[in-house]
Amino acid sequence: MGSLSQEQIAHYAEQGYVVVPGVLEDDEIERYRERARAISLGDAPEEARNRVVRDIAFAKGRLPLPEDPEHAVWKIINPDRFDPLFAEALRFPKVLDAVSSLLGDDILAFLLMFIYKPPGVPGSEHPFHQDALYFPFSPHDQCIGVWIPLDPVAEANGTLTVVPGSHRLETQKHAVREGINFGALAAEGIEGNAEFHDRAVSLELPPGDCVLFSPHTLHRTGGNRTSGHRRVITLHMASAHCKPIADLPLAEYGFTSVRGRTYEGCLQPLERPGLRLATAPSRLRGD
Repeated sequence: MGSLSQEQIAHYAEQGYVVVPGVLEDDEIERYRERARAISLGDAPEEARNRVVRDIAFAKGRLPLPEDPEHAVWKIINPDRFDPLFAEALRFPKVLDAVSSLLGDDILAFLLMFIYKPPGVPGSEHPFHQDALYFPFSPHDQCIGVWIPLDPVAEANGTLTVVPGSHRLETQKHAVREGINFGALAAEGIEGNAEFHDRAVSLELPPGDCVLFSPHTLHRTGGNRTSGHRRVITLHMASAHCKPIADLPLAEYGFTSVRGRTYEGCLQPLERPGLRLATAPSRLRGD
C-alpha cells in the first residue's frame, strides 16, 4: 500500500528524511487549527489540562502573558486521548500510505502532539537533537518521525531544519540547555558547531506538506521571529515488529495500532492511555 516513489524512498535512505507533498487538504488544516485553538483556550477535560503546556518564556515569567492565551502555548500533548478529531490524526491516509513504503503495513502510531512556536518569541528554540534518544525500543530504523505544518513554514518562523545524512550517526549524548523548553534536550557538540550548521537544510513548506525523518536524523527548530502562528502536527510511527529494549514504562507513549496487525513480544497498543500527564517531561520532546 506504500505510495512513495522509488526516488523518494532512495532520498529517505540517503538523506534521512523526505518531503511528502499535500497530505492534508485546506479544509482539514483549518479544522485542526480551530480545534487546537479551542483546546488551548480551555476546551479539554479537567484531567487533561496539564497536557496543554505553555512556552517556557511565559511559564517562567520571562515574558508577560499575551492578550491571546493561544499565543503563549508551546504544545498540546496527546490530544488524541481526549479529542475525536485529533484521534483521526493518527490515521491520515496519505501519511500511512507513505510510511508503509518505508516500514511495511504493520504500523503503530504514538506521541501525537500539536506544537506551536509563539509569535514574536525568537528565543523559543529546540537545539539539534535526535528523537532516538527518547525511544526505549528497537530497531530505531523501523521508526519514523512525522512533521506536518499547518502554516507556511520557513526559517523566520521556526521551520524544521535537518542535517542530511546524519541518520547514519549513532545516538549522541544529549543534555539540558538553559532557557529551552521542558524536556527538550540538545545533542552535545552539535548545536553551534559550524560543520553541522553549514550542512543543515531549513525546509520551506506550505501547509499540509509532510516531512518523514529518521529518529537518528539531527534536526532543530528555531524561534518565531514573525507576528503569525507556526502550528505543526507531529507524531511518530513504528513498525509493529519493534520490541522494548529497556524495562521502562511505555504507557505515556500511547501506542495505537493504525494499520495491519501486532505481534506477541513486540510493542503493544494501549487500550485506554491516561488523560493526566503522568511521566517525566524529558520523555516528551517537541519541535
